[in-house]
Amino acid sequence: MIAKTAEIPTRQTRKEKQAETRRRLLDAAERVFLRRGLQGSSVEEIAAEAGFTRGAFYSNFNSKNELFVELLQQRVYAQYTQMAEETQARPGTPRERLRWGIARVRDVQKGESGRRLFRLWLECLTEAARDDEFRKVAATFWSGNRKLLARQTNDNFKELGRKAPLPAKQIATAMIALDVGLAVQHLVDPDEVPLDLYIPLFDLLFGGLIETE
Repeated sequence: MIAKTAEIPTRQTRKEKQAETRRRLLDAAERVFLRRGLQGSSVEEIAAEAGFTRGAFYSNFNSKNELFVELLQQRVYAQYTQMAEETQARPGTPRERLRWGIARVRDVQKGESGRRLFRLWLECLTEAARDDEFRKVAATFWSGNRKLLARQTNDNFKELGRKAPLPAKQIATAMIALDVGLAVQHLVDPDEVPLDLYIPLFDLLFGGLIETE
């Protein structure tokens, strides 16, 4: 019988160690922000939650706000950007793609992870209301989504061979407003504003604009 050779653990590179440290800090920050809120949390608590020192925190992030922005960038904005791009790559008519994409947006909020991320986004809006500089950072998230949705709107009308009834950026702004409005109302009054309203309302207000003739 041949004895098995013990596997030698692979040592992490410096870059891998730093990536792992940042990931653990982001995970810890999400828990702390949800527990304490952005204003009520501290660098020390986040570092301790991740199992690191204050020095380890500042080796990776310049401030608590910088970490918060990266957390939203990775776990909220990037997710919605990916969904929007996947929607536009789907087969079918523009209206069919709209309905498929809105179903994806709706389903994010059905899971616990999605509800946690929405609470983080509300923290972002609260801080933006207090701090002019932070407001500029918060605006970049929506400006990115607005630009992406506007480009898709232009592509849809180009595919249909028609001119949009309003500038594409304005249509994108209205779509974001409906999404946020429904999400907030569902959070505080889920019985009156169920998530099932997403598809019929988006289809009513925007689907007809991109219906094939």
